[in-house]
Amino acid sequence: MREEEIEINGNSFKYEMQKYSTSRNIKLRINKDGKIKVSLPKYVPYLVAKKFVKNNSSWIEKKLDLLKFQKNKYYYLGNNIDLIKKESINNKRLKYIFKNDRLIVQKNSINEFSDDELFFGWLKIQAENYIPQRVKELADKYKFQFKGLQLKNLTSRWGSCSSKKILSFNVKLMYFNYDVIDYVIIHELCHLKEMNHSAKFWKLVNSIVPEYNVYRKELNKIIL
Repeated sequence: MREEEIEINGNSFKYEMQKYSTSRNIKLRINKDGKIKVSLPKYVPYLVAKKFVKNNSSWIEKKLDLLKFQKNKYYYLGNNIDLIKKESINNKRLKYIFKNDRLIVQKNSINEFSDDELFFGWLKIQAENYIPQRVKELADKYKFQFKGLQLKNLTSRWGSCSSKKILSFNVKLMYFNYDVIDYVIIHELCHLKEMNHSAKFWKLVNSIVPEYNVYRKELNKIIL
């Protein structure tokens, strides 16, 4: 791994570059903690990667601004919701009440949980109650066959499809409205037939979700 710095509008930001034998292209991403990471193929010189980062400085600035806006905010089905904690020594376990974009968490005052832990614990429950059933419905409707399904708290993607036909979905998909969730599900189902992002793959996606570009833009509004 190699660490470098880039200056954007008078501000200096550190970023990490890592070479991987499995990488085919240079990829730039910013995680939820604000860390800038660059992955690149083994054969690509670091100097080329540094130029790539510099050429994408406006993208980095935009994403970091988005991250500031996103900080300490919670989303569910396309809406920004409020997290409210109510503590009592009589609560033996967590109890969630969701109503009118307000998530009320009743908890024991002895147990310490961060707001993120409370929210993501609830979000995982919502994902488990919705996503598997919806995947089955869409797979049946469009004649796709998969062999397994997993829900994970992924940090770099919304979903994936393995060569063994195992589908994985990010529990954070529940941030978005049902149309966006459907798009991600269809996207991964299409990988069951086209394990790439070729023109043929996107043609298949487009045949089911013609407005997929709209939903891709929605996904890009959130940094994992």
